[in-house]
Amino acid sequence: MTPVVHVLPEVAKALNGGGPVVLLETAVLTCGLPRSSWRAEHGSRPEHLAADQAVHLGTVRAMERVIRDAGAVPAASAILHGAPHIGLSAEALDELAEDRTAAKASTATMAIAMARGMSAGTTVSGTLRLAAAMGQPAPRVFATGGIGGVHLGWPADVDVSADLGELARSRVCTVCAGPKSIIDAHATSQALESLGVPVLGLGVHQMPGFQSPPADDAPAVSRVDNVSRIAAIATAHWQLPAAGGMLVVQPPPPAHSMDASSLRTIAETAEAEVRATGPDRTPALLDAMARLSGGDTLRCNVDLLVSNARTAADIATALAQDHT
Repeated sequence: MTPVVHVLPEVAKALNGGGPVVLLETAVLTCGLPRSSWRAEHGSRPEHLAADQAVHLGTVRAMERVIRDAGAVPAASAILHGAPHIGLSAEALDELAEDRTAAKASTATMAIAMARGMSAGTTVSGTLRLAAAMGQPAPRVFATGGIGGVHLGWPADVDVSADLGELARSRVCTVCAGPKSIIDAHATSQALESLGVPVLGLGVHQMPGFQSPPADDAPAVSRVDNVSRIAAIATAHWQLPAAGGMLVVQPPPPAHSMDASSLRTIAETAEAEVRATGPDRTPALLDAMARLSGGDTLRCNVDLLVSNARTAADIATALAQDHT
């Protein structure tokens, strides 16, 4: 039986009326970003965060704000007390942000959280799975930071994210800054091609490095220069039989973008240090990278999340206009 997905009335109204809606994940609240306010040892505070604001909640609030400023409706997804939700009220976001027992809901762990009546923040794969299970017009655009994929160390260490399978299956346009820094971009690009996922680069012809612009040897992507073109390609893609998702990648904002070579060194050092496995590995790696970079990776992460949300809202608005 398909689970009932609770849809926030504001989100349901926008979807049923053909309005622009942007999906958001909530793993950033439960494990992806610090629960504390910005620390002095991390350097200058991102402009999107107030001094006394927790990084994890402040970032999601900023993402919602830029989505609304662009005329779209934000729809954060989560598991709350065992029930799947698309669209969270301000109170529900606060509750999830403060819940230190909240799990991380990917497609592999979502059913466990539901059966146990737990709350959990959704990952990329979890968010896309919920969007497919809504039973009504689904959001077609999703904003996140970076996707998972084939981890560094392949093929000796087989660690492949569930994000790739969901990106191929879900009829959603996912906007990100490329694979996370701990991911093998070349192997991930090959996997995306094998799965039939179109990858578009907004203003770039190579895959960005999450917290860095494309490296000289980065995988090629199909360059587009505006959101209208992205909307046209998405519309054409979804007219094809059995078409699934597509990926839009853009570099992080230049102000806090990092050098690709330095970022690779930081990622490799973190990989060598961290011993965590399974769902705990990615948060541990990201935390190690923030420490090793003096906060640079964290600052860039906040900036690119907000930037991706703004672009996703523009794409959602363009798609809505194309279908009126």
